[in-house]
Amino acid sequence: MLRTIFLALFYAIAVMLPPAHAEGELMVMPSSLKVYNNHDHSVKVRNMGDAPLYLSISVQKVMNPGVEPEVKVPMGQVDRPGMLASPDKITLGPGQSRAVSLKSLYAPDAEELYRVYIVPVRSLQVREAPEDRITAPMSVSVGYGVLVRHMPPPAKQRSAWTHRCTPGGVLLENTGNVRLLFSDVTAAGGAKKNWMALFPGTPQLFPGKSLSLSADDKRLTLDCR
Repeated sequence: MLRTIFLALFYAIAVMLPPAHAEGELMVMPSSLKVYNNHDHSVKVRNMGDAPLYLSISVQKVMNPGVEPEVKVPMGQVDRPGMLASPDKITLGPGQSRAVSLKSLYAPDAEELYRVYIVPVRSLQVREAPEDRITAPMSVSVGYGVLVRHMPPPAKQRSAWTHRCTPGGVLLENTGNVRLLFSDVTAAGGAKKNWMALFPGTPQLFPGKSLSLSADDKRLTLDCR
């Protein structure tokens, strides 16, 4: 009788416990990087689990860098794509790793921002799928959006910014060609940011007649009154 009770209890507990590492676990490094023309760049993907991973890889350009929410456009809809990632599909066995190559198609005049999405997909019929080409129906899991800064050549990089007083508030504008970072940004209207990125070609407007921020370790107040 005791043996029967023990076995029943054992099987009940076994059913309730989730299997350890039953699914593939994806690690991607680095989470952000700079890419230059005519240089080799890559992102490393690794399967940390004990089940196969089937990865789909795509690139999107961020059209409003530094602003939330991001507006992103797939490469097929960009007039002049600046970035390629290859391969676009990967199969990783347990413990396997592989590099995703990132190629700059030209040297930009000003910094551009891209997201490289590496997303695990679950095939319904993976046994029939070749290793380098997944053709079976897929369901998508949570993946990574690697941040890629497409940079001008170092010798041509310039850092500069200005502000303008407008009827809508204080307008910050990047007049250089690379990203600038500001911290402790406080607008007169009460809006606060611990930090912000200001990209060339994407000015940012802060309502109110004044704006305080820290730049290059200096505290500044921009007064439009």
